[in-house]
Amino acid sequence: MGLVILAVSGIAFAEPAKERGAYLGAGLAGTMFDDGGAFAGFDFDDSDSGLGIFGGYKFLKHFAVEARYNDFGTFTLEGLGVDVSSLSVHAVGIIPFGDSGWELFGQLGLGTVEFELDGVSEDESVGSAGLGVRFSWPGNFAVAAQLDAYAYEDTSLGASYDVGVTSTMISFQYIF
Repeated sequence: MGLVILAVSGIAFAEPAKERGAYLGAGLAGTMFDDGGAFAGFDFDDSDSGLGIFGGYKFLKHFAVEARYNDFGTFTLEGLGVDVSSLSVHAVGIIPFGDSGWELFGQLGLGTVEFELDGVSEDESVGSAGLGVRFSWPGNFAVAAQLDAYAYEDTSLGASYDVGVTSTMISFQYIF
C-alpha cells in the first residue's frame, strides 16, 4: 500500500523513462509451482517466496533485452525440499504512458530451470512470458510490479505433464 501511495504522490514529479540505456534490478516475489498433476496424491506445498536479479539494455523507447536469475524458493514434496531456480533471456516490449513516468511492459523469454531435490539436480529448457507496470522517478530509479510464468513439458515420470512456476514480483531498478 505504501508503494502505491508513494508512486501516486510522485506523479507530479515524474519524468519520462529513459529511451535508451542499461539497467540493473532486483525484487522479491511470491511464487507458485504448478506440477500439472505429476504429484497428485502426494503431500506437496506449492507456494513460497523468492527473489530475482536482472540486468538489461533498453535499445529503443519500446524495446529492451534482459537477462534474469530467479530463485523461486523451496517447495516441499513429502517433507523433502525441492529448490527451483532459473536463468533466462527476455525480449521486452514497452508502452510508455506519455511523460508520466509510467510504462506497461511485456516479455517473452527462453532459458533453463533447475530443480534440486536431496542433492540431485535436473535442468530443463523453459519458455517464459510476463506482464508488468513500472514507474520511473526523476533520476535513475524505478519500481515495478510484474507477473511472470515459466513453463515446460516434463516427461521424466513416464507421462507428460505441463509444469510451471509463476512469480508475482515487486522490483526496484537502477537505470544508467
